[in-house]
Parts: sequence; C-alpha cells; structure tokens
Amino acid sequence: MNNIEGIYLNYDRILAEFSEEVIQSRYAFLYKECLYFLDSLGLHSQVRIDETILMHMVLDYFCDVSRLKKFHKIYHINEIKVISYETYWLLRRKPLQVLKDEPHDDFLSFINEKFAFSRIASFLMKKQGNLTLNDSDKKSFMNYLDTLYYFLKYRQYDPQMLELMILGFRAGELLGKSTKPAP
Repeated sequence: MNNIEGIYLNYDRILAEFSEEVIQSRYAFLYKECLYFLDSLGLHSQVRIDETILMHMVLDYFCDVSRLKKFHKIYHINEIKVISYETYWLLRRKPLQVLKDEPHDDFLSFINEKFAFSRIASFLMKKQGNLTLNDSDKKSFMNYLDTLYYFLKYRQYDPQMLELMILGFRAGELLGKSTKPAP
C-alpha cells in the first residue's frame, strides 16, 4: 500500500522521465531569476532562497508536466503552460523566505507573490518590444496588472486559472490590434 509521503516525495520516476540534467537546468534557471529579483530590489540581507523548497517546487512542476503530457498525449507543453505551472508551484512552495521582518513592513509579506507577478508581467511584455501606450491603454494595462497581483495575493488560484489569465491577456492583445484603424 502506498503512503502519502511515498507518493509525493518519490521523484525517481520524474528523474527518469526528464533527466537530472533537465531538472537541474530548470532549477538553476529559477534560482538565477530569484537572485536577479532579489538583487534588483536590494533584498539579499532580508530574504533568502530556500534551496530545498525551490528544488521541491521544480520537482512538483515536472510532476504536473508529466501528468499533462500523458493525459494530452503530447511531447512538449507550450510556454503559457510552463509559466502557469511554474507560477503555481512557486506560490504553493514559497521558496523566498524572509530573514528579518521589519515592523510595519508589508513589502516583504508577499515577496513570493511579487516574484511570481514580476515573472508573469515580464512574460506578457516580452513580445511587445518598445511598446508605447496611450494614456487610456496604459491605465487599462495597469488595472490588469493590479488585478493580477491582487489575485496572486488573495484569491484561490490553480495553474489552469493562471493559464486562462495569460490567454485572456493575449486575446486582448489580438483584439486591440484588430480594432486599430489601418494607416
């Protein structure tokens, strides 16, 4: 009979399916992103990356990817699913750990959500290049980002919901392009 711990902590099947090199590569990529995020905010003295939690996050991500690939009978998942499932597990595991909590400092309270949010926002904007928005579009975009961040902080989420939010953003991009008058 399988016990819960054996089911959730036995990653041998995942290592065999994806290879240790692929898993280590994803771990290294996310670790560097965490470092860059903390560097950009000057938070190294206040926040640390828990390497064990980050590794469990990566392994949990690959467990979900494995199930997805088997269920849909596919070999690769798209980039939207990648960011959605990574974000989900980042928020579930919370690898960024606050070392010292300053009184009345709410900034650090949601550091994992801020990190996940920054990754999604970067993903959404990577295809935009040097986009210049008019005031109305800028306000709409900022409202979208505010809502996304609020959702990550206070609402229940799952990878499918995150995927839908990103797909909704992409649909809005297409709609915006199709409604602009031709030059």
